[in-house]
Amino acid sequence: MLNFTKKEIIFELQKFLKIYKNRPIANNKNGMKINHMFAFFFILKKLKPNYVIESGVLKGQGTWLIEKALPNTKIFSIDLDLSTRKYISKKVKYLDQDFQYFDEKIDPKKTLAFFDDHTCHLERIKQCKIFNIKDRIFFYFPVF
Repeated sequence: MLNFTKKEIIFELQKFLKIYKNRPIANNKNGMKINHMFAFFFILKKLKPNYVIESGVLKGQGTWLIEKALPNTKIFSIDLDLSTRKYISKKVKYLDQDFQYFDEKIDPKKTLAFFDDHTCHLERIKQCKIFNIKDRIFFYFPVF
C-alpha cells in the first residue's frame, strides 16, 4: 500500500505537468491519456523500482514516461507487435514475445510489472507469482 499526502500529490503533479507538455505523442489514441499518465508517474516516483517491465507498448508513450520518471531504472518493454511504436528509446530493451516468456535477469523484489496489454489479468497475476514479482499495475482502456 502506498502512503502519500495531498502535498506530495501536488508537488509531483507540478513536476509531471512540465514533463507532460513535452510528450512525444500528442494524440495517444488507444493509449494512456493525462489522467492515467499522472497516476502511473506518481506510482513510479513513490515505488522507485530498479526494473520496470512494461507489457503493451503501442506507440511508446508509457516507455517515454517511465524514462522521464525514473531515468536510472532498467526498462523492458514487451509487445508482440513493436511496429506501432512512435517513441523508441536506445536505453530500453524491447522484447517481441509474451510476458509469460520473460527471462531477463532482474531482482523481483525491486521490479514493477506494468500491464497495458489487454490480456487476462488473472493470468498475468499467476505469471507474476511464478516470477515472484509483487509490485504490479494493470491498466485497461476499452476501445470503442
